[in-house]
Amino acid sequence: MISLDKKTLFPNTGETGDNTATLPAQEFNVERNKGWTFVFNTSSTGTAALDIEAYIGGAWHVVHSQSLSSSGSVMVRDDHGHYEKIRVNGSVTSGEHAVYATGTVASL
Repeated sequence: MISLDKKTLFPNTGETGDNTATLPAQEFNVERNKGWTFVFNTSSTGTAALDIEAYIGGAWHVVHSQSLSSSGSVMVRDDHGHYEKIRVNGSVTSGEHAVYATGTVASL
């Protein structure tokens, strides 16, 4: 059985307006995981520019950038990603947005 590690990288805060004070979001240690699936979810019409960032070699690097402007979900796969830490960074202009990540501790 494959073991999955599920993370809420950025919770659906329900905030409107500039909430950059909450970004970058919480960092997660994920050294034992790889094979990531990221889901950006917008539950109300609004805009955001959010980046998935990975900490590698002492610095943060953008893995994927996503602009959000309408209700719905966007899924991004990173089958070979293997990182020390991950987080979300960026800005929310309006609306309710969340970012989820699922990685595996099993070999792909």
